[in-house]
Amino acid sequence: MLQDGMYDIFKSESTHSIPVDDVKLMSYHIQQLMSEIGEVLDADKRWKNFRNQKYDKNAKLEEIADCFIVMMNIVMFSGFDGAQLTEAIKEKISNAYLRLLYS
Repeated sequence: MLQDGMYDIFKSESTHSIPVDDVKLMSYHIQQLMSEIGEVLDADKRWKNFRNQKYDKNAKLEEIADCFIVMMNIVMFSGFDGAQLTEAIKEKISNAYLRLLYS
């Protein structure tokens, strides 16, 4: 998408590289995530009520994958790299485990 000029900040010769802290692109991807989450819920309507049995397992998996892809875009356009995200996830899981262990 960057090579195809889909993002304005990369259309001209630029010193920008990924990750980049860009509020507009981050906001765009957060809005896109909301849409993707809606598509997950649409693929599996069993949550809605006891009468609704709509469930497309493959479509649900594809939409969940889309959510992860969009989340990676949010990370990149918030100025974080993969190592920072990995460390934050490890710390969150570790803290949750410790709270569970000692509660």
